[in-house]
Amino acid sequence: MIDDQGNQVKQAPPSTPVNILGWSGVPESGSIFTRTKNEREARREAEEFAQLNKEVSSIPEDEEGDENSGVDALFAAISRSKSTAYRVILKADVVGSLEALKGSLEMIASDKVILEILQSEIGQITKNDVKMAKTSGADVVGFNVKMENGVMGEAKHLDVRVFQNNIIYEIIDLVKDNMAELLEPELVEKKTGRAEIRQVFKVSKGRAVAGSMIMEGSIVRNKVARLSRNGEVLSEGKIDTLKRFKDDVTEVKAGFECGIRLDSFNDYEEGDVIETFEVEKIRPSL
Repeated sequence: MIDDQGNQVKQAPPSTPVNILGWSGVPESGSIFTRTKNEREARREAEEFAQLNKEVSSIPEDEEGDENSGVDALFAAISRSKSTAYRVILKADVVGSLEALKGSLEMIASDKVILEILQSEIGQITKNDVKMAKTSGADVVGFNVKMENGVMGEAKHLDVRVFQNNIIYEIIDLVKDNMAELLEPELVEKKTGRAEIRQVFKVSKGRAVAGSMIMEGSIVRNKVARLSRNGEVLSEGKIDTLKRFKDDVTEVKAGFECGIRLDSFNDYEEGDVIETFEVEKIRPSL
């Protein structure tokens, strides 16, 4: 190829076309192609994207020309698409029970987890129910129904959870618990001990031990601790050494003196505070 100045220009080789099989239809121009870890994740993202498109396309235009209502609806649809969803397939013995159970579950209010009832039918739990649950990432919940032969083996093989109960309010509580399990637990720090350094002792190899008085709770060896000076945290680590006089001990309670050494700090000063703590996981509420 020759440019306008008569210079020869190398032409880039043509790109190699890529054929992708298995789509249910031809994608629109400009569509984004992404990878997922597995087929289950791909199906979930595709369903959420389709639902988002459906909700966005159904946003009515404001008759007075005000665009705020449409924008608010758009953001609301996007927010719902990003919400965590708990999917369930319901089976019940009779129509009345199924309608009562479905109605009660649909009344569960949560802005953190969306409950999606993918299918609700009467009759026993079947292998097809399990296969559908596997495909859609759902649980199977049965009220006052039995399972056909081989369902539990199929569920175990496909890693699908199947629940059965004869009491509606217990099923409602079960669904609420399963929904809450999808949320990240809240981490709460609980202080277990507090000590004040009264004197610093130098030991071998230039290391130091903090002679301390336990003021609150107890100090336990190998517990996570932080050292503060004038309200500022200087170090965080574990209780490496804990001594009463010359003896190694595992715990010293409030009102007693002891020697403390952290595994990540050595520059102790009188007046420093050592606190030990635990991090508890609190189950979040819907």
